[in-house]
Amino acid sequence: MECLQCMERISEYLDKELSESEHQDMQVHLDECKDCRNAMNELAHLREATKLSIDSIPVPPDLANKILFSIQEEKHKTSKNQWITGILLILFSSPLLLFLTRTFTSIFNLIYTTGAVFWRSLMTLITVVSPWFMLSLGILSAVGIIIGAIIILRLIRGFDLNEVLQ
Repeated sequence: MECLQCMERISEYLDKELSESEHQDMQVHLDECKDCRNAMNELAHLREATKLSIDSIPVPPDLANKILFSIQEEKHKTSKNQWITGILLILFSSPLLLFLTRTFTSIFNLIYTTGAVFWRSLMTLITVVSPWFMLSLGILSAVGIIIGAIIILRLIRGFDLNEVLQ
């Protein structure tokens, strides 16, 4: 065994995680190599000093309860954040999905075309017809717009979301 291999496996040797043959190979190398044996002894002393330092720190009696409580709080925050994230995704993506669907584009085109026709008709009628007729036509147009909006709302309410997703 070479020193590099020995150095890579010293921690496993000290933890007794090596197989019997690997342990014997390490033992033979450590008996023959003073540098590796010194490195192993330093690591063993460092481990022992660390263990003694850790053992000397007093553990609060309610530490386990505090840890469990912190975990529960974190889970609650995480689930709350997941709900908020989900709601925000729905709020921000819904208009985008509606905008990108063929049905929404068709409805938007229908509204735009209808509005353009009404506008052109209105401009033509203003130049030709009396103001009273225009007022009554304006009222009828407003009623038509309201009825159109109601029809569009009913169409959107009856809209199947699965159709968009496919």
